[in-house]
Amino acid sequence: MEIFLSVLMLLIGLGLLNYGSDWFILGNTRIARYFKISNFVIGATIVAFGTSLPEVVTTLYALYRNLPMIALGNALGSCIVNIGFVLGLCAIIYPIVIKQESIIRNIYLYLLYSLLLFILGYDGFNVIDGVVLFLLFLCYVAYTLKRREFIGEEKRGKKDIPMVLAVILIIIGLLSIFVGSKLFIDGARDIALFLGVPEKVIGFTLVAFGTSLPEIAVSLSAIRRRLGDIVLGNVIGSNMVNVGCALALSSIITYIPPTRFELLIHLLFTVLMVIIISKMKLLNKGCFKIERIDGLILFGVYLLYVLNYFL
Repeated sequence: MEIFLSVLMLLIGLGLLNYGSDWFILGNTRIARYFKISNFVIGATIVAFGTSLPEVVTTLYALYRNLPMIALGNALGSCIVNIGFVLGLCAIIYPIVIKQESIIRNIYLYLLYSLLLFILGYDGFNVIDGVVLFLLFLCYVAYTLKRREFIGEEKRGKKDIPMVLAVILIIIGLLSIFVGSKLFIDGARDIALFLGVPEKVIGFTLVAFGTSLPEIAVSLSAIRRRLGDIVLGNVIGSNMVNVGCALALSSIITYIPPTRFELLIHLLFTVLMVIIISKMKLLNKGCFKIERIDGLILFGVYLLYVLNYFL
């Protein structure tokens, strides 16, 4: 009976995380449009942070419950999910065409950030590592905001929700995310204990995939509309939040033990993504593109990575 209650807690928590992040994004996007912030900035900051908010809150709560491997697995594991599963699956559904070169520059910045993450975390993450990662994350956000362009396309739409409703959605969204993270983490922990599955495996698989569902939903919706820029922008932006906010703040609060294999896998996924995009740049005469075969490679490598935990 207890295992069914744990599963129910996990599912309810997952639902609150996803709906809460949707409400949070909707409310913040409405306010951002009111202040005439461009679509690029909204996507690279508000949407990226909104879809990553479940990871941030869940990671910090896992740390509060003295579950460092679930905290690390959620933050770093979600980055792996975003590149291997989300980007790979979207490319399989429809080739991803990137029109904004600014996103490509952000990808190269993320590669450097991932390399630094591997170096800093080789022997675990301490408070200094956390401060460095967080400050660099703030620099990345400032760089993204600095490159924004106000081109007059941010006209108030006819279907914009009222400002009061936007504020209400933000508040309800945040409350849903906080409650959902508690239920999700407690349910996942109880299931792991019942099945005898190590905390690390649960963090890097079940929890990481569950809290990445907002990124999956946003990216699948974008690729159906052939919006490759949003797909890649959401993946990179969300990963920056996962590392620069969730993992960095966790490291500042307490020491995070080393997980060299996962750090290496994350770095390899990032390098593979950069190689694929750079290759397609050369083959398509200036057009950045991720083909279906590239998506199959990313998705296949991700499946092998997950199977590694259970074989």
